[in-house]
Amino acid sequence: MKNYDPVKATYVVIFILVSLYTLYITSAFFYVIILSALFAYVIHPVYSFCLRFLKSKQICAMIPLVAVFLLIASSGVVILKALMSEISRILEIPNTLNGFANMDLRQMVGLFEPIIQTHPGKLTDSIGEYLNTLVTDYVPEIQNNIVQISTDLSVLIIELIVIVVLTYYLLVESETIAAELTSLFPDRKVGMVFLEELNYIYQSLFVVYLLTCLATGIIAGLLYWVLGVPYSLIWGILTFIMALLPVVGAGTVYGLLAIYYVLVADYFTAGALFFLGIIFLNLIPDFVIRPKLARSRAAIHPAITLIAFAAPVFVIGPIGIIIGPLTYGFLLAALRTKKIIGTSPVQTESSTAGAIEGPAKRAVEKSVELPVD
Repeated sequence: MKNYDPVKATYVVIFILVSLYTLYITSAFFYVIILSALFAYVIHPVYSFCLRFLKSKQICAMIPLVAVFLLIASSGVVILKALMSEISRILEIPNTLNGFANMDLRQMVGLFEPIIQTHPGKLTDSIGEYLNTLVTDYVPEIQNNIVQISTDLSVLIIELIVIVVLTYYLLVESETIAAELTSLFPDRKVGMVFLEELNYIYQSLFVVYLLTCLATGIIAGLLYWVLGVPYSLIWGILTFIMALLPVVGAGTVYGLLAIYYVLVADYFTAGALFFLGIIFLNLIPDFVIRPKLARSRAAIHPAITLIAFAAPVFVIGPIGIIIGPLTYGFLLAALRTKKIIGTSPVQTESSTAGAIEGPAKRAVEKSVELPVD
């Protein structure tokens, strides 16, 4: 052990321990960091577009963030307004029940006197004692639930703030990050090929997928509006959300609406929702919009997309809809990189270099753009 240096070994051990401890204390924000990076990747095209007209990176980073916030806030207001309107209708008591609703408990119990054996007065006292017991037993639990909900809501607000701040800085520093990523690989050219393939795949899995679902939601809202479906905007938003879930899909929304109109004997609207929904909310998004947005090189088999989005949900929960595509995309990019570089033993060094050079050159030209052209 001539080259053994106890000082260097101590430094290495300390570095490893500090790194592990850093990962441990950051583990609570692991998903927050992933969501921030993914969010920055998805809205980066808007940031790049704004840079063509504005030279300030800070302003260009704020524009998509503010736009997303306003979109979510306005949608929330519309949904809340509709819910309040429907709840107020449900809570309205019909005139025929006004007299019954104004009776006290003893009078209501007295209505059933002919068919019950217990004296109404005793039955009323028993009901009162039972209700009192329920309140006494469940009030502490309700209080604990309120405290827990308040705590979870506070944590959620903090996480959302961190996501917004991290996304902002990732957008501002995206050029630097893209330029430094290749230095993480032992072979810079292989790193360029891998990152280029990873960009194509993630663009197909996330950007193209999100845009297709968004287009589906917009078309759905217009379709519902044309057919006279109440709250067409809300149903369009719900269709967009359902379209994001591969196992569920947009058909869940327009299918249930069609069933509802069958139950109310509006067969024309039901048939229109069903057949136009299949055409405009399934066939056109999958066979027209998605191929137009995706590059041929980024094409991913639908079965892989389905497994990537759906399978991890059953293992790690709802976050699997994000972690799954990230993991599958990384593995697929590695396999495609290996295929591009080539592993045949009869392949010469020059042919291998040529296989690398083309994609590497394109990656260098786009190194200032993190997600998409």
